[in-house]
Amino acid sequence: MDLENELRQAMAEHVTGVSASGTLAHDAKRRHQRTVRRRATIAVAAAGVVVAIAVIPTYQAINPQTVSNPGPEGGHKKSGGGMTATQVTPSPSASSKTKSASPSASASAPGHSSARPSRHPSSGSHVDVPGAAKALLGYLPVGIDPTESCDGTKTGGRRITTCRWTGPAGWIEVRLVRDATLRKPADMGFAPPTAEHAEVHGHTALRTAGFGQVMWIERSGLGVYVGVSPTLGTQLMHIAEGVRAD
Repeated sequence: MDLENELRQAMAEHVTGVSASGTLAHDAKRRHQRTVRRRATIAVAAAGVVVAIAVIPTYQAINPQTVSNPGPEGGHKKSGGGMTATQVTPSPSASSKTKSASPSASASAPGHSSARPSRHPSSGSHVDVPGAAKALLGYLPVGIDPTESCDGTKTGGRRITTCRWTGPAGWIEVRLVRDATLRKPADMGFAPPTAEHAEVHGHTALRTAGFGQVMWIERSGLGVYVGVSPTLGTQLMHIAEGVRAD
């Protein structure tokens, strides 16, 4: 016990005159608060990271990414609002159809469609017409192109060849009707009830001056029809007399 008392006495003598600083408690408190704030900041940051990771799959599910097509320079075209603009490329079949349809559309001259009269309706098949016209005009009025356009149709035993001449002065149409049953001009079926009797090439004809039409039987089994635009109405009979039917 004497040894213990001596040790206590020695320790008491050693710390005699030593005192704690007045700011020791304040410094300890401030270090403690700083440690608490640092730990709270770390905890908040960690919680934010966890929330962000959890939100990413939900955002991707609500806003799916769109696939864009490359633009002319290899980049991606985008329209306003962040949506990807889709570039539509016409299919080869559609472009080929457009190209094939262009020549036929450009071939018809303006105004010709309105000037053309309605042709005699036919449900027969198309017949190829040779390069030489079946009907040739011996008289061609001024302002009419000498180049004709011909086509043909066939219905049962009847074959009709139609040739047209057009130009600034108007148009001329000649139809050759080949049918063994033809006996008179009315058998062709083109004459309206108001047709008047006339004569062409010495044959009885039917003429409708108001419509610019005249028709006759050139020979057995061959009928001829001539129609002109209103601008050539006064020259109808002169044109008909000049028709040479093969």
